[in-house]
Amino acid sequence: MLLLIPAIACAQASSPASGVSSVPASSVSSAPATSASTTPTPGAPPATAASPTGTCALELHSGDGWVERSRVPCPPDGTARFLLAGDVGLPTETLGMTLQASAAVCAQKGCDLGLLPGDLLYDDGIRAAKYWELIWDKGFAQLGFPFAAVLGNHEYRHEPNPQLKRQAILAADGRKGLVSPGPSYALRLVGPDGTPIVAVAGVDTDSVSVPLSPPPTPEGMPGLGDEALANACATGAPVVWLGHHPPSSQGLHHTHEGKVESALRARLIELGAGGCQVAVAVAGHDHDLQAYGPGCEEAGAPGVVVAGPSARGFRPAGPSHLTPCPAAKDAVTAAHFGPKQTGGFAWFSVTREGSGGRVEVSLVEATATEAKTLSSHTWTF
Repeated sequence: MLLLIPAIACAQASSPASGVSSVPASSVSSAPATSASTTPTPGAPPATAASPTGTCALELHSGDGWVERSRVPCPPDGTARFLLAGDVGLPTETLGMTLQASAAVCAQKGCDLGLLPGDLLYDDGIRAAKYWELIWDKGFAQLGFPFAAVLGNHEYRHEPNPQLKRQAILAADGRKGLVSPGPSYALRLVGPDGTPIVAVAGVDTDSVSVPLSPPPTPEGMPGLGDEALANACATGAPVVWLGHHPPSSQGLHHTHEGKVESALRARLIELGAGGCQVAVAVAGHDHDLQAYGPGCEEAGAPGVVVAGPSARGFRPAGPSHLTPCPAAKDAVTAAHFGPKQTGGFAWFSVTREGSGGRVEVSLVEATATEAKTLSSHTWTF
């Protein structure tokens, strides 16, 4: 396996995102790929069109309360912007394309927080520490903003020594802005006046997937993170649900994991009925790009974004049960992209508006020469 990750430009300084229209394909301004190197080096931060009004606190719930992890630039307009890159578990040339294109998109649209939704490490766990240094320290960390990570099924099973994968990831918590304190946790971004802007509920979805399908549940599975969900919901801010397995998908995994998706979706519907404002559920697992608006598969479910082609490219779709959306056939958002021999990721933003808010999503293909927006979507929550 090639260990090739190209140099990337630091994108911590962010410009306000322009409006995202509904569903047309277009191109985002792109940066040409540099020659491959195992050690990316950041360049000068891009100029900003508007300066943040002070600094915000990124806080983690420790069990006894919220604890500040870092100070970060506040989103200049109160809109939280995210980079979602799933299934990053091998330092491949494909991952290098994803990193290069991510830097270009974040320089244009702004990125406040990155999300890594599981399957962070493939292969035998004896190589975990070396791979994670390439993927995280010399890869995503070079983008210049914090990332929150959750575990996936490859951190628990499939290849030998999965415990060494978990050890490498959890030991890196706090290193160069990584948030990986455990299988499930709550994170929030707080403005200078103490008001939470957005919360993230990181959940361990493998605790659902294993009991519903063989092999038997391994010892010590941590559960679905009810405490983390409760803490994120209690902030009163819009919540981003971050897991590895998606609650809705028409990727290949749906052919044998429909029950997993249904169980996760039922929990999200229950949260919404209880007053939790889940703006979007984001995941990886399926190696493709997908987006579904609120209520697409089932009434009461939040919008879903899947972004899992970041290191291994795109797989084809599974059963086309979500196009059109069965529970909301007039829904604007219903998109699946694959197969492709390129990388990819999603960019999305969350804006609070009155008693609800707005989510804007761009699904982006990463090639050796450009960041190509495959589709863009907007929904309210």
